[in-house]
Amino acid sequence: MGRPDRPASRAVIGTVAPLRLRGRLRRTERGFLLDMEDGHVWRLNGAQDFPPLVDAVVVVEGRKASPSLLDVLWLGPA
Repeated sequence: MGRPDRPASRAVIGTVAPLRLRGRLRRTERGFLLDMEDGHVWRLNGAQDFPPLVDAVVVVEGRKASPSLLDVLWLGPA
């Protein structure tokens, strides 16, 4: 609880925990996609080219930017 003469900090309010997703990494002409087993396809913003992981099952940690766009924080083998 903050002091009565000073409003409480709002820095924590509105933060969203990153998602941790598993799926198959695909490269397209326009960037990278993550194909999930449930049929959902995520576009990956910030994913870097890493040839050994293309067409492999990967784990992606990122923040949801839209219903189909994920801002990648980390990507690695599953």
